[in-house]
Amino acid sequence: MITMAIGEVNQRSIFSVLLEKLASAKPPKFLRRVGIDAKLKEWHTTLLSIQAVLTDAENKQTTNKAVKEWLDDLDDLAYDLEDLVDELNTEVLQRKLRKNKGSTNKVKEISGRLKVLGEQKKILSLAENVKVGSYERLPTTSVVVESKVYGREKDKEEILKKILFGVESNDNQISVIPIVGMGGVGKTTLVQLVYNDERLKYKFDLMAWACVSDEFDAVRVTKNILGSVSSDGKCDSENLDILQANLKESLSNKKFLVVLDDIWNENYEDWDILRRPFLAGKPGSTVIITTRQETVAKIMSKNSAYHLDLLTEGDALSLLAEHAFRAKNFDGHSDLIEIGKSVVRRCKMLPLALKAVGGILRAVDGPEDWEDVLQSEIWINEEKSGILPALKLSYHYLPPQLKRCFAYCALFPTDHEFEKFHLVYLWMAEGLVQESNEDMLIEEVGSQYFDELMARSFFQQSSDNTSRFVMHDLFNDLAMSVAGGKCLRMDDAMEENLPGKVSARVRHLSFKRKQYETYPRFNFLHKVQKFRTFLPLPVDAYSNYLSQRILLHLLPYLSCLRVLSLNGYSIYELPDSIGDLQHMRYLGLARTLLKWLPESVSTLINLQVLIIRGCWNLTKLPTSMENLINLRHLDIADTPKLHEMPHGIAQLTSLQTLTKMSASKNKGMGLKDLGNLSFLQGEISIEELHNVVNVREAMDARLMEKPRLNKIRLQWNEDFDDSRNKFFELDVLNALKPHENLSTLEIKYFGGENFSKWIGDSAFHKLAKISFEFCENCTTLPPLGQLPLLRDLSLRGIGQVKVIGAEFYGKRGHGELPFPSLISLTFEDMCNWEEWDGIEGVIELPRLRKLKMSCCSKLARLPNLLLPSLGELEATECNEVVLNHLQNLESLTQIRLTRIFGLTSVINAFLQCPFKLESFEVIGCDDLVTLFPRDSIAQNLVNLRKVVVESCPSLLSLQEIDVLPDLRTLTVEQCGDLELLPTTISCLEELFIRECPSLETMMKLQDSSTSLTSLFVKHWVNLNLTNLLGSGHNYESLTELYIWSCDGLECFPHGGLPTPNLKILNLRGCRRLKSSPDRMELLWSLLYLEVNDCSSLMEIFPQDNIPPNLSHLDIKYCGKKLKPLGERNLQKLTFLKNFCFGGCPELVSFTNNADEEHCVLPPSLIQLELVDLPNLKILSKGFQNLTSLQQLHIYRCPKLVALPLEDQLQKLSSLWIRDCPLLKKRCLRSKGKYWPIIADIPDVEIDFYSIHDSFP
Repeated sequence: MITMAIGEVNQRSIFSVLLEKLASAKPPKFLRRVGIDAKLKEWHTTLLSIQAVLTDAENKQTTNKAVKEWLDDLDDLAYDLEDLVDELNTEVLQRKLRKNKGSTNKVKEISGRLKVLGEQKKILSLAENVKVGSYERLPTTSVVVESKVYGREKDKEEILKKILFGVESNDNQISVIPIVGMGGVGKTTLVQLVYNDERLKYKFDLMAWACVSDEFDAVRVTKNILGSVSSDGKCDSENLDILQANLKESLSNKKFLVVLDDIWNENYEDWDILRRPFLAGKPGSTVIITTRQETVAKIMSKNSAYHLDLLTEGDALSLLAEHAFRAKNFDGHSDLIEIGKSVVRRCKMLPLALKAVGGILRAVDGPEDWEDVLQSEIWINEEKSGILPALKLSYHYLPPQLKRCFAYCALFPTDHEFEKFHLVYLWMAEGLVQESNEDMLIEEVGSQYFDELMARSFFQQSSDNTSRFVMHDLFNDLAMSVAGGKCLRMDDAMEENLPGKVSARVRHLSFKRKQYETYPRFNFLHKVQKFRTFLPLPVDAYSNYLSQRILLHLLPYLSCLRVLSLNGYSIYELPDSIGDLQHMRYLGLARTLLKWLPESVSTLINLQVLIIRGCWNLTKLPTSMENLINLRHLDIADTPKLHEMPHGIAQLTSLQTLTKMSASKNKGMGLKDLGNLSFLQGEISIEELHNVVNVREAMDARLMEKPRLNKIRLQWNEDFDDSRNKFFELDVLNALKPHENLSTLEIKYFGGENFSKWIGDSAFHKLAKISFEFCENCTTLPPLGQLPLLRDLSLRGIGQVKVIGAEFYGKRGHGELPFPSLISLTFEDMCNWEEWDGIEGVIELPRLRKLKMSCCSKLARLPNLLLPSLGELEATECNEVVLNHLQNLESLTQIRLTRIFGLTSVINAFLQCPFKLESFEVIGCDDLVTLFPRDSIAQNLVNLRKVVVESCPSLLSLQEIDVLPDLRTLTVEQCGDLELLPTTISCLEELFIRECPSLETMMKLQDSSTSLTSLFVKHWVNLNLTNLLGSGHNYESLTELYIWSCDGLECFPHGGLPTPNLKILNLRGCRRLKSSPDRMELLWSLLYLEVNDCSSLMEIFPQDNIPPNLSHLDIKYCGKKLKPLGERNLQKLTFLKNFCFGGCPELVSFTNNADEEHCVLPPSLIQLELVDLPNLKILSKGFQNLTSLQQLHIYRCPKLVALPLEDQLQKLSSLWIRDCPLLKKRCLRSKGKYWPIIADIPDVEIDFYSIHDSFP
C-alpha cells in the first residue's frame, strides 16, 4: 500500500523562516554581478505581500478549490526557494553554482513562478492582515499518562472482574477478553487503566502489551511481546519460527497477561499463528484484545465481547472541563456550560475528540472565543474528508510551527512507535523548528513543540514502552490529510506504474523496510528528485540488505536530501558522492558494516546529526571533522575498533551529543579537549584512558561542569602489564569526578587499588546503576550501600577483594538498611573473595529481585541473607555454603545452579515453606544424587513447571518428580548414569531427552497425550516410538517432534503418526530408519520437514503420500537408497517456500530424464539451498520457471559451472556461494561473467565474504 498525504496547507511558519533567510542571504560576488542580490530583495518584497493574505487563504482553502490550488503552488515554490537560499549560503554549493552555467536559470524560473502567484493573489481577492486567533502556549509537563479518566470506572471493574475471577477459556487454560468499540471511544485508555491496576501485579508473572494495528505483522507483534517478557536478546531475529519458539519458552510455566491492542485482521489463520506460544502458559493466563470490529472479536474468542459505549453527557462534560481548564466540572465557569454541552454533542461524546477540543479551548478566553470554535466551518463536511471534525479543528487551532511539525508525522505508519529526541532531530533537519529568542537551544524548542502536541493528545505514550510514543490512528489519518501532498508513505510492496501515481510535489519518503531492498522498488525516485527525506522504518532495525545500485546510482542524485537514514543495512562503504548531498542535516548509519567514512562526509557543512552507533567494524572517522561546524549530535557508541578520534571534533563547540571519546596518544583528540564541549548531555564513554600521561588532561575535561551528562563510562586497557601505574590511575579517576546529576556509572579495567572517594558519596543521590568490571587491582569496595536510589549493582572481576564488610554499606541513619532501593545484584569472577561480613551476622535486602553469584569459588563465610522479594537466583561455580545462607525466599520463582561444589541435593532452604518456585535448572553438578527430598515436593513445589537437569553424572533417577502436580517442561541432558525417569507426568507439555545412554525406562506419554506439544529425543539408543507413544492414543496437542541420532529407530508406528496437528517433524542421524511415517497426506498441519543423515531411508513420501501444506523441506545426506530427486513428485508441493537438498553424490542435474526444460521443483519456491553435491554440473533451463525464487544458496558444488539465466539472477535478493571454485571464478569483481548481473543483488556472499566489501 502506498499512501500519499493530500490536504490542508499551512504556510505561515515556513514563510517566516524563508523571509528571515532571504534577508540574511549573502550571495557570492559572481552572482551579485548578475543581479542576484537585487532578485533576493525583490522576492522578499513579493513574499511579504503574499504573507499578508496567508491567514485568509488558509481559512478559505477548505471551501475554495482555487485558493487550495494556489496554496499548493505556493507551498511547492517555498520548498524550491528554501533549497536555493541554502545553496547560496553554503560555500561548497556556491563553488558548484559557479561551475554550473545554467545556475541562473533556476533563479529566473523561481522569479517567474513567484510573479504568477503574486498576480493570482489579486484575482482570488484575498484579504490582507486577517487576525489570527489568539494562542496561549500550554504549560509543558513531563507527565505523559492520563491525568484523569472519566466515566470508565464501571467498565474497568467489569474487565477486572473477568480477569480476576475468570471467564471461560478458549484453550482450556487461556482466557481471551475482547473489547469492542468505535475509534476514539477510549478502548486503549480503558485497558491501560486495567493493565496498571495494582491487583494484577500479584496475579500474573508476566505482563506484555503489543499494538497490532491494521497491517497485521506476526513477526513484529511477536517481537514486541517477547521484548516485554525477555531481556536476553531472544527477540533479535526476523524468523517467526525462532521468535515463537523463544516466546513459547519465555511464557512456559508462567501465568501471563497479554494485551493485543487495535486488531483489525479478520483472518483466523493469522490469529491461530499468533496465539500458538500462548498455549504454553499457565492456566489462568489472559489475553485482552481491543478492536473496532465485532467480527474480529468473534474470531478470536468464543466469549461474548465487552462493548465500550460512548460517555454520558455528564462524564463528557467533566472530561472537557479537565482538558479545557483543569477542573472536574463547569461549576466555576457557568457562562460556558451551555456552549460546553454543544461542544460535547459536536464531539459525539468521543473522549479522543473531547480531549483534542479541550486543548483548543484551554488556549482561548471567554464565551465569544468558545462560540467561534463551536461555529467553525471545519465541523461541516465530515463525510468528505473522513476525518473527525473535532480533531481537524484541534489541528486548525495549532500555532503554525506546530502544524508543520505534526504534518511531517504523516511519514509514520499507524501504530509506529517513535522516540522523542529522534523526532525532534528530524524536525530540526527539515527546518521545522524555529530559533528561540529566549536563549534556548533549538533542541529545547523542539522538545517544547513535542510536549505541546502531547498536551493536546496528538501524541500518546506507548503502552508497552514508556520511552516511546505513538499517534492514535485517527490522528494518523489527520496527519495524512493535512500533510498537503508532501509525504509519501510506502507501507507494502511496490505497486506497478508508481511513478505515474507520485506527485511531483512530494518531498518526504518513508517506507517499511524489507530484509532485502532491491533497486526496482525505488526506481521511481529518478523522476521525483526533490525528496528531502529518505526514511526506512522502523529506524532501529538491523541485518537488512540494500542494493548497491541504490547507494551508488540513485541516492547521490537526490540532491535535496536533508534526512538520509541507512541504519541497519549491511553497507561496507559509502561512496564519495555522499559529499555532494550538501543539504544534508541528518545522516543515520547505525548498525552498518562500515569500516570508515569517506573524507567527503566532512564537506557536509549543514550536517546536524550523525549517527554511527553500533558500527562494529568502524576504524576511522574523516580527518577534517572540524569542517562540520553545524554538527550537534555525534553518536559513535559501540564502535570497539575505533581507537582514535580526529582532533577537529574538539572544535565543534555546538556538540551536545558525543557518546564516545577515545583518549589519543598521538595527534588525535585528547581527554582535555572535552573541556571545550560545554553543552554535552546524555551519555559518554571515555575510553583508552591508559593513554593519559598527565592528570591535568583529566582535570581539563571538566566533567564536573557538565550537569546534563547523566551516564558515564570510564575504560582503561584490559592488559594489566608493568606499564600500569595504580597510583596515577587513581589520580586520573579522582580528576574525572562528574556532576552530581549522574544516574549511571560504569568503570572497566581500572588499575588502582582503591576507588575514588567521590564514588559512593551520598551527594550522588540520583545514581541508579553502577557497574565495575575487571578492576583487577582493587582490594576494597566503595560505600555504595549509602546511595539511596541505587537499583542495579554489578561487580565483575574485582579479583583482589578478599573481604566485603562495613565499608561497603557506608554511613546510614539509625535503623536504616543499606542498599534500600537495590533490585538487581551481581557478583561475578570474584576469584579471591573469601568472606562477606554482615551487620550483626545478617544482611537484609528487602527489594532485591535478582541475585547472580558466579565464579566466587573461595567464598566460604557469609551472613544470613534475608531476601523476601528475590524472584531470580543464579549461582555458578560457588560452594554449597553460599546457598545455605539464603533465607526468606518466599518470592523465589526461578533458580539456576551451575557447577555448585558439594551439592548432593537441593538445599533445604529452598523447600522450607510453600513458595512460588516455577523454574529449576541444575547444570554440571558432579555430586548431585537427587533433586529433592521426595516427601517435600507435593507440599512445597506445587507451582514448579520447568525442570532442567544437565551434565549431572552421579544422578541415577528422576522418579521423585512424578508427584509434581503442574510440571510442564522437562529437559534431561548428558546424564550418563541416569537410568530412571518418572513413569508419568500428567500435565507435561515439553519433553527433551538428550544423550542419556543408560536410560532404560520411559514414562508413559499417553498419560500426557492431551497436553504434550513438543518432544525432542537425542542419542537414545533403545528408542521405540511404538512403546513410547503407546497405542490407541491421539496426541492432538503435539506440534513438534525431533528425533536425533537414535540409531535404534528403524520404523514409525504402523498406520502413521498419531499426531494430527503436527507442524514440525525433524529427523537427524537415524541411520537405521528405513521409511518415513505412513499416511503423511493426513498431516494437514505439517509445515516443516527435515530428514538429515538417515542413510537407510528409501523414501521420503511413501506411495507419494505428500503432506499438502508443507512449506519447508530439508533433505540431506540420505544415501544411495533414496529415490532420485526427479521421481519424487515435488511439483505437488504447491505451498513449498524453502527447499534444502544435499549430500547426494549421484545428482548431476536438476532435470527429469532428458527434458532440460523441466524443473523438478515447484514454482512456489522462495529459497533454495544446495549443499555438498560434488557431481552437480548444471541446474537446468527449467529453473526459469521458479518465478518466485528470491534466495539461492549453493555450498560445496565443485563441478557446478553455471547459474540460472540472467533474468532469474536479476530477481534474486540473496546469493551465497561457498566452495564452488568454478562459480567463484565467474563471479569475480569486474571480471567474472556474472559480475554485471549479481552486482545489483542486495546480499551476495562468495566464500563468506560479501562482494560489496569495497567499491569498484
